[in-house]
Amino acid sequence: MVSRLLELFLKVAIFVATFIGIIILSTYLYLLSELPRVDNVDQSKLQIPLKIYTSDEKLIGEFGEKKRRPLGFEEIPEDLKNAFLAAEDDGFFEHRGVSYPSLIRAFSQYIRVGLDATGGGTITMQVVRNYLLTREKKVRRKIKEIFLAFHLESVFSKEEIFEIYVNTIFLGNRSYGIEAAANTYFGKSVEELTIAESALIASLAQLPSRVNPIRNPERTKARRNWVLYRMRLLDFISEQDYQTAINSEINLPISINNYDLEASHLAELARFQVINRYGIRAYEEGWSVYTTVDSELQESANEAITKRLFEYDKRHGWREKNNYIDRLGDEFFQSIESEDFNFLLSQDYVIQSDPINYQNISEDLLRDIFEENPFIQSHHRAIVLEVWDSGFTAIDEQFNFKTIQWDESYSWAREFIDENRRGSVPKGFMDLLNVGDLVYLSSENDQVKLDQIPQAQSSLISFNPKTGEVLSYVGGSIFNDSQFDRVRQSYPQSGSVFKPFIYASAFSGGYNPSSLINDAPIIFEDENLETFWRPENYSGKFYGLTTLREALVQSINIVSIKLLREIGIKKSSETVDNFGFGLERLPQDLSLALGSGNFSPAEVARGFSVFANDGLISDIHYVSHIKDKNGDIIFDHSEIDVVNISSISAFPWLNTVQLDASKPYFLLPPLNKSDPVIDPRVAFMVKDILKEASQRGSNGRLTRYLERKDFAGKTGTTNDAVSTWFSGFNSNIVTTVWVGNDDFESLGDNEFGSTTALPIWIDYMNSAFKKIDVDEFTLPDGISYVRINKKTGELSKSAEDESYFELFLSEDL
Repeated sequence: MVSRLLELFLKVAIFVATFIGIIILSTYLYLLSELPRVDNVDQSKLQIPLKIYTSDEKLIGEFGEKKRRPLGFEEIPEDLKNAFLAAEDDGFFEHRGVSYPSLIRAFSQYIRVGLDATGGGTITMQVVRNYLLTREKKVRRKIKEIFLAFHLESVFSKEEIFEIYVNTIFLGNRSYGIEAAANTYFGKSVEELTIAESALIASLAQLPSRVNPIRNPERTKARRNWVLYRMRLLDFISEQDYQTAINSEINLPISINNYDLEASHLAELARFQVINRYGIRAYEEGWSVYTTVDSELQESANEAITKRLFEYDKRHGWREKNNYIDRLGDEFFQSIESEDFNFLLSQDYVIQSDPINYQNISEDLLRDIFEENPFIQSHHRAIVLEVWDSGFTAIDEQFNFKTIQWDESYSWAREFIDENRRGSVPKGFMDLLNVGDLVYLSSENDQVKLDQIPQAQSSLISFNPKTGEVLSYVGGSIFNDSQFDRVRQSYPQSGSVFKPFIYASAFSGGYNPSSLINDAPIIFEDENLETFWRPENYSGKFYGLTTLREALVQSINIVSIKLLREIGIKKSSETVDNFGFGLERLPQDLSLALGSGNFSPAEVARGFSVFANDGLISDIHYVSHIKDKNGDIIFDHSEIDVVNISSISAFPWLNTVQLDASKPYFLLPPLNKSDPVIDPRVAFMVKDILKEASQRGSNGRLTRYLERKDFAGKTGTTNDAVSTWFSGFNSNIVTTVWVGNDDFESLGDNEFGSTTALPIWIDYMNSAFKKIDVDEFTLPDGISYVRINKKTGELSKSAEDESYFELFLSEDL
């Protein structure tokens, strides 16, 4: 009886085994045509990102994936090998590509949670998955993965598979492979890594988006400690090494997520142009692009804009904040202060479970909310948890609880009603905050303070008018919030900053700074305007007979309009076109005199370079040279003959791609004008008047804070203060600042170019003047100071007349 049962059992077992074998073979044959070739698994090649630098080699941008030299198995340090084995597959050298216990665990997970199940993947299966299959969660894909894992093990040795794995795996922050990760996170090669550092790199293998030293430092440390515990459990390290490593802090270099300097708008422009010229290979071949930017001046520009925008913002009060109480839910606020976001680091938890499997809904939701709001280097994002008049408690983006106390410094935070109105002075935080508000916290003198991020924007472009080299470039206040480049891509109304170009056309047409125009009320009927126009001066006053010098110094609207009418719009526009604005873009009505045209800050700055550079106009460029990974020069601006390039481009048989790659990196379409675009004497006249305008009246009260006086400039304020400007210069530098709102809302009735843009310019130029030669304002040939009759504005015939000295062109004498 027993023998019969045994015989029956054996037959059933053979039948079942045969049946399973047939199913497996049939499945394999059925899927064979869909399986990719395992010889497609190669070693990763060297890929070094495209890097963008300032002229003095400060990193401002890095683009492309980081892939370093593939390492042979014998080159991989034992601690790093063991860290990956402990973290991912400690039985790697024993199994044949598939771990059956792991598959059983994964199958049981699948029964419970369906396709969201994880696990069951050996190192071999991960190689197959990363190289040969998609990451879709389907049973069909998992079966393919198993077959390919067996096949891969029959083609490659264990050592070769391990090499492929550690050289190609994505480890976060654009880093592929262990050598790239070691360089990214620790600034060293793999042979220099400590045990703790090796464990940290191995901890990133599973989900680098969740275990990320930058975004999730506490979870990263938790999983690193779990890997170290596994290494100790498997006797890969000693108890002493384990204790030393688990108690070590994670010290990451600044350069992981931060460049040496903030110049992202220019770095993005350089990236775009390099890729446009050379193609995608520029991302991989380790090229270095050296811009013309001076790092000290760029830093000064950043600081000036940040400081003055915060000041402007505080003048207009406290705005209502985004509130997330509904999204977070009442339960979150009731339990949040009892949440221990560091419990993952406890020894008990490390022993019990892999922290990568830990899910904290509160943590994930908070991170999502913080990521939705702009990251500011100088501030921390935080959610308000509790508010009372004398203080509030918040949890910041590092999951630290902060309590801020009320003091009188918050008197600025009156409720913002509109750009011209504010509410009463707040008496406490209850007047400002609600539970669930997203706020920004800053640190002042080791004290955490509530702050507010400005909504207004600003841009700054500064360059050398003689060489055309960009010295500093700020396309907006927060690149992380908006990549829109307000230096090149924004075309606000120019306002009064445009007036010098109208006066230059007058001086080119026979007028002199002493010419008189009556500043009196007038009504214009312009066929290009729909209604009668009654222009006014900003002051509301009229000054009678006024010289052109005084009219430009005081930016008198009526005189500017009458002057344009006398010159003629067409004739004036033809002269203004020489400044690079484009004849077709100039409004053909009298509003042109008040700056109704729309021009980018880069275009305005280029126009002012004519006054700075004796009538010559600059073609502004921002890249000086490009090197390959070996240090060989690929592009050098100093060796380019711009005239020849512009002329040979007409010949169709030239290599277009090569020609395009050799062109200068101009900020604006080049004008290629080597001769003066206006009379140098006219340029000096305007320069001299704008020097006086910058140092007299309301501007003078501000510019007295500058150590030097060898500069000229003009403010600009459009209707309703939608845009405000200051463009200032001397022979060695031109700097244009714009301040406004992207949605074209007014900055406020009491805001002008002198209150917004000029303070930024002054702060910046106080630094720039330390590096810029003094401008002597030397008179060009053919112009001199002569005695002028004050009443007539003509040459004085007698020293006894009421007269003064003014600039005159020699042929007018």
